[in-house]
Amino acid sequence: MFVFSVLFFALLVLASLATVAATRDSQKFEAQGSGSPMEPPESSPQVARFLFRAGSLVDANPAALQLCSETPTDRFDWEALRKKLSASFPDFPYAQGASHDRDITVLKSKDPTDASIVTLDQWNDVARVTLEQDDAPDLARRTAILQAMFQAPNPIWKANAKGVVVWRNSAFKALGASLGYAADAQNLFDIRSVEPGEPAQRFQLSNSEGTRTHWFNVTAVHAGPDVMYYATEADAEVSAQDARRNFVQTFSKTFAELSAGLVIFDHNQKLVLFNPALTELTGVSADFLSNRCDLFAFFDQLRERHVVPAQNGRVEWHTQVAQILQQAQSGAFCETWTLPSGVTYKVSGRPHPDGALVFLFEDITAEITVTRRFRSELEQVHSVLDTVDDALVLFSPTGQLRLCNQRYRDLWKSDPDSSFAEYTFRDALQHWKTDCLPSPTWSDLKNRILSTSDRSAWSAPVTKVTGEVLSIEVAPVVGGVTLLTFKEINPVFLPLSASH
Repeated sequence: MFVFSVLFFALLVLASLATVAATRDSQKFEAQGSGSPMEPPESSPQVARFLFRAGSLVDANPAALQLCSETPTDRFDWEALRKKLSASFPDFPYAQGASHDRDITVLKSKDPTDASIVTLDQWNDVARVTLEQDDAPDLARRTAILQAMFQAPNPIWKANAKGVVVWRNSAFKALGASLGYAADAQNLFDIRSVEPGEPAQRFQLSNSEGTRTHWFNVTAVHAGPDVMYYATEADAEVSAQDARRNFVQTFSKTFAELSAGLVIFDHNQKLVLFNPALTELTGVSADFLSNRCDLFAFFDQLRERHVVPAQNGRVEWHTQVAQILQQAQSGAFCETWTLPSGVTYKVSGRPHPDGALVFLFEDITAEITVTRRFRSELEQVHSVLDTVDDALVLFSPTGQLRLCNQRYRDLWKSDPDSSFAEYTFRDALQHWKTDCLPSPTWSDLKNRILSTSDRSAWSAPVTKVTGEVLSIEVAPVVGGVTLLTFKEINPVFLPLSASH
């Protein structure tokens, strides 16, 4: 009797379970027929299922949620899924929608080696997208990536959350071996200061004996819970920077000893270099120049310190600075500035590589003073010579006419200073021969003036076509210069017939 009761109870339980299962199947079939969303059966992790309603994602299984998390978008909708799958499935529809009561479309990957399949089941405003991914292409890609990383020419390694290196490529191992470290060395780089997402940091590595040094730039990126590190050799970059630094130091030392003021502006018209002579000549403080002022601010400082010619107004001055900038860019700026203090500067501007500009300030006060004094003395000499009654003319060793007095101009009706071309002894000789009677004196005079050996005094008479008799006296002067004096030696007597 007890056994019968147990059997009866077991049959009752089985019947109840069968009834519940039948009820579930009936409800599931009704849900499919009515178009209501349903929970899909448990699937493989490689099968991703998405449920959309009117283009919006309303449900997804874990594999689908994983794909959603890998997509950089704030809202994962139909368009986001299409963009993610279009590379492998170009026929994936741009918009959700069924052309009949119910559409089922199967899409295959365009890659013949990829067996992945996308199934679209759409009815009303509901769409179920099933992505069955093929592991083979992913496995092949992962293998290729691992091989590429392992065989990369630059050191690559992975460290866990505790900073322990868990993987190294062959370049990392080869680097350690070349520096004389053990094969299992993991502390080539002090990676504690390198954080993922931050700029690369430079490290200096030396061999175990400390005789060779190498430089590397190290970058870190997240790789799940671990961190991947990538090192690129920076020896050439460091050498170039050292060479540039040494060149700039040498350059600066050379400029520091120049007596002329030098200032360089970069392509943005910012001051990048100046020498001490600039502050001495202009009075602009080194603190102001060290703040990388721009070109207009620099010239404003010159104006405030009266290191530029007097200007009528600020607007006019800025216009002139703009013209200076334009001329300097073409390499044609060169001016002489005479300041109210009496100092004279020669200011020139030239273009520099990469759009930079160089301005040079030279104090030419002494040179200008000497030139002005020479001109003043020369004017005095001219004035003195003009008081002499005889005609005087001075020739250089090469035959160029240096100067003559007013009596010479009156005698020969000639003004050599007004000639555009250089006036020489040959030009003057031709003029004299035209105004005088033929005579062998001219040939002798030519030989003495152009001779570099015979420098003795000499004189000879000549007769002008007007009847005047002149005495030509040749006297050597210091520096190879020759002085010719034309003296009238008798009065002119013209016949009466000549006056009619």
